[in-house]
Amino acid sequence: MRYRQALLLALMILISGMGTIRAQTTSGAKPLTLQDAVAVALKNNPTVQAADAYADAVKEGITIAASGRLPRLDFSEGVVRGNNPVYVFGSLLTQRQFAAQNFELGFLNTPPPLDNFRTQFTASMPLWDAGQTSRRVRDARLEAKSAAHAGDRTRQEVIFNVIQAYLDGLLARENVRVAQAAVDAAQADLGRAQARQEQGLAVPSDLLSAQVQLAQAQENLLRAKNAVALADAALNVAMGLSEEAPVAVEGQLGEVTFQAGMLEERQAKALQARPDFQQAEIGNQRAANGVRMARAEFLPKVNLFGSWEEDNQTFLTRGGNNWALGATLTFNLFDGGSNRARLKESQARQRQAEALRSQLLSAIRLQVRQAFLNLTTARDRVDVSRGAASQAEESLRIIQNRYEAGLATITDLLRAETARTAAQRSFLNAMFDYRLGFAALELATGELAADSQAVAR
Repeated sequence: MRYRQALLLALMILISGMGTIRAQTTSGAKPLTLQDAVAVALKNNPTVQAADAYADAVKEGITIAASGRLPRLDFSEGVVRGNNPVYVFGSLLTQRQFAAQNFELGFLNTPPPLDNFRTQFTASMPLWDAGQTSRRVRDARLEAKSAAHAGDRTRQEVIFNVIQAYLDGLLARENVRVAQAAVDAAQADLGRAQARQEQGLAVPSDLLSAQVQLAQAQENLLRAKNAVALADAALNVAMGLSEEAPVAVEGQLGEVTFQAGMLEERQAKALQARPDFQQAEIGNQRAANGVRMARAEFLPKVNLFGSWEEDNQTFLTRGGNNWALGATLTFNLFDGGSNRARLKESQARQRQAEALRSQLLSAIRLQVRQAFLNLTTARDRVDVSRGAASQAEESLRIIQNRYEAGLATITDLLRAETARTAAQRSFLNAMFDYRLGFAALELATGELAADSQAVAR
């Protein structure tokens, strides 16, 4: 019996210790600022890593294209065995082993099988390719620049996602505070209603209304706490971490002030700084370069070639060696119209690139306008909702005093409580929209970075 009691006590201590360890693990997360979250995301987010890998891969295309200017040297080692008369006759010549008896008709018609081990080096080099190699190098460099701009835009989008997730976490925590205050107020109202009913100054429906208000407030508190857990998971994913990683978001959703500037200046800045618009510009340049490459297909090309080989009857013995050096001029006379079709295709792609650039220009200007106006509206909403929250607080205080004096009904009190909570949430949402709106404006103008105002404040 004592053994079982000791075992049960040890098990309870173990469970208690595990609970303590789990609580320490959950609450042991280091405070995380927005700057920290952005730094972690830029290092760990898979989207950023994929963009960097693509940029590294594209850079190698420059070396690949530039290699066309250099000579190409190849080595080959092969062995052939056969009794084909032409093969035997030619192999003996290249091996420098042809003798007078090899002219006999019997040997020429039915030669014995012969082995030929060939060691060969071949080299080739373009002397003139109508500028094709230079244009391929230019295209590869433009593609590398485009990939770098794509990586910059990816980083901006990742930063914006982190800002949004981080602010979602702050807003969710503020909503928990508001929801908890609403629960406390509802419990106080229920206590007032019970006291008035005991005094015979309230009807049972007042108590029921207060109980319903408390239940609704408790339900809102549960939803607010769930929103915190979801926001933390979303922030982890935005940072490239496990969704279950412990998070300790630091700070409050306080008021800040941003300088939005002038709309026209922001739009002009966007056309200079937006990485995706720079990509569109590069797309135009690549398309024009493609037209030149297609036109060069109509021009002749000159190549230099050379080879050296050694042919032996066995792998170890020495035989004959031969070399050749020459040049070729290639000029297409008829290709079924493929070169002309390729030129038309490249010209159509150039028109497509110009149209896409024009479309993106209009879209960027509209995006900046929308972000600018949304930011301005959010700023005005902060001012309006701040006053409304203060007025709702004062109105609730007055209604509480009137209710305790018997000059107001429970409906008036609960309505004032609901209005106070709604006003507080509106104020929080306005501050959230204002901070996120400035980040959206910097994203629209291409200025969003790890050290921008949207991150630093």
